[in-house]
Amino acid sequence: MTQKLITLVNGIEEVSEVELLCAFEILELENKYIIYTKNEKDNSGNTIIYAGKIIEENDKQYLVNIEDGIEWDKIKEIMKRMAKYNTEVAVNANAA
Repeated sequence: MTQKLITLVNGIEEVSEVELLCAFEILELENKYIIYTKNEKDNSGNTIIYAGKIIEENDKQYLVNIEDGIEWDKIKEIMKRMAKYNTEVAVNANAA
């Protein structure tokens, strides 16, 4: 699978290159989101993933924290589906 790298710049101009895992819109909330990773591992060896909401202002896009509980519930459900799909694809590829 090909990595798609994007560059994030925080408020104090620190730049990070991260791997974009998924970009999507939740129509009922009228918001766009991304899920990405810095390819960091937790203590169990799992890759840490992040999510953020994209807002547009003055023809620029900004990534902001997701603070609303309803939004987080929907994002977590999408993450679960992605993890399940990736597991199923890996199992099917190993069976081939």
